[in-house]
Amino acid sequence: MGIPLADRADRDRIRDDLSATLLVEAAAGTGKTTALVGRMLAALASGSARLDRMVAVTFTDAAAGELKLRLRDAIERGRHDPGRPASERVRLEEALPQLEAARIGTIHSFCAELLRERPVEARVDPQFQVAPDDVARRLFARVFDRWFEAQLAAPGPGVRRALRQHVRGKRGQDGPRGRLRHAAWELVQWRDFPTRWRHEDFDRDAAIDAVMQTLAGVGPAPPIDDRSDNSDRSVYAIERFVADVARREQITGRDYDGLEAELRALARDRHWKWTGFPRDRDSERAARRARRAAAKLELDAFVCRAGAQLAPLLRDDLWPLVEDYERLKGRAGCLDFVDLLLRARDLVRDDAAVRRGLQARWTHLFVDEFQDTDPLQAELLLLLAADDPDEGDWQRIRPFPGKLFLVGDPKQSIYRFRRADVGLYESVKRQLVAAGASVVHLTVSFRSVPAIQDAVNAAFAGAMAGGASPSQAAYVPLAPFRGIIKDYFLVCETYFAAIRTASPSRIEAIDMGRRALHNEGSEKLRERLAERVVVDLDTARRLFTLVCVLHIRA
Repeated sequence: MGIPLADRADRDRIRDDLSATLLVEAAAGTGKTTALVGRMLAALASGSARLDRMVAVTFTDAAAGELKLRLRDAIERGRHDPGRPASERVRLEEALPQLEAARIGTIHSFCAELLRERPVEARVDPQFQVAPDDVARRLFARVFDRWFEAQLAAPGPGVRRALRQHVRGKRGQDGPRGRLRHAAWELVQWRDFPTRWRHEDFDRDAAIDAVMQTLAGVGPAPPIDDRSDNSDRSVYAIERFVADVARREQITGRDYDGLEAELRALARDRHWKWTGFPRDRDSERAARRARRAAAKLELDAFVCRAGAQLAPLLRDDLWPLVEDYERLKGRAGCLDFVDLLLRARDLVRDDAAVRRGLQARWTHLFVDEFQDTDPLQAELLLLLAADDPDEGDWQRIRPFPGKLFLVGDPKQSIYRFRRADVGLYESVKRQLVAAGASVVHLTVSFRSVPAIQDAVNAAFAGAMAGGASPSQAAYVPLAPFRGIIKDYFLVCETYFAAIRTASPSRIEAIDMGRRALHNEGSEKLRERLAERVVVDLDTARRLFTLVCVLHIRA
């Protein structure tokens, strides 16, 4: 008993509507790559596209290799399909020899090909080498080590404060140096945004004095023993912190950088969450709790504003490292992954003649896993798909009808793979829809059983409401594909295995599931027959049993 796909109309449109710009949103297991390959095959068979004028882009080498293999298999099956018109089989026959030279690969390999074709216009070494991530990190490490040694001799204001911070988490073993290295590497990855950050107008030293005065006023704490309230223990810890600082400052004076780090660590202490006895009516203790809560609010506000002031200072101290890294790569004659995107984007955006030639060469752009795109990738792809060769602003572009086809799952953008951001994805989607593109959803999952899909839909449909935040992808409910009969047979097999060894309660639980599936199948059978004959539930149950028997005999 076959089940028609709930999204059949959308799948047919992906394959047949070759003149439309489509953005396909599809969760894992819904066959989005199959839909992509089907559209590529339809474009080749119809004659609207040739492999040497198509670009198919994905974001890992493994995915690119699989995409090429699946396209080859589809072309092979299509050219031997007797149900296809002879003209389509001929076009697929002609496409097969072009497959090895087809531009099907990662976005980075595509950018490298562009730069090697136009090295003069792109201002790159014609013999440049692509530096994989491990090579780029080694080059970065050399630059960082030299920079760090210089900073130890004469630290900038941001570095001086960062070196005093207490480091927790996975980078804690390497201390403040490891945290600085991580920050520097992240800045290198975002070097296409070179504008200085806005500096916060904030008197840190005066704020520290005020916070310390507030903390000193939280107590005094009562004597602490085994029966003390936890909120009193928290007040005692605050009081001890203030006393320790006061004793030290009698000798050394106030060290604002060090005290800032200590206040950050204090704000993370878990004793702030200690609430104490919930029904306590002690008025003095209630007053201490109120003072402690007010002190925590002031402390958190200080940490937030001090961090906002520190970030641009640290960025300014780190930026010479970014420039040194660029010079070292230039001397080595290599480009890293960000360079490939940045130089290719600049080439297409800034050189109108190059942009016009590339737009005319490629008639179709297919992009898989579009949720993994970053700002540079999105800009480059939209520039190549533009219907106006003279338009160099990617945010004002209208794609040429049918030229751009995107597949992605915005819910996966939360992984932030290589600068991926769901906010960027949603922004590009809105731009494309405003320019005439259509959003198509694949909802039928070929992996999960209907019961699991129902549970997932119930759990996430309300929680993941699109539009509430630009960084929240909307949830698209999954629809079932797996047949009731297949699931019924699986439960029956489990039941027959259980009656040999399982406990009576286990057998009864499995049998309840079997009966539930039997009823569900019977109801579906009644729905299918409703237009032709009225069937009561008992008759439908017998018919479902008969259908299952026929499946077994088949």
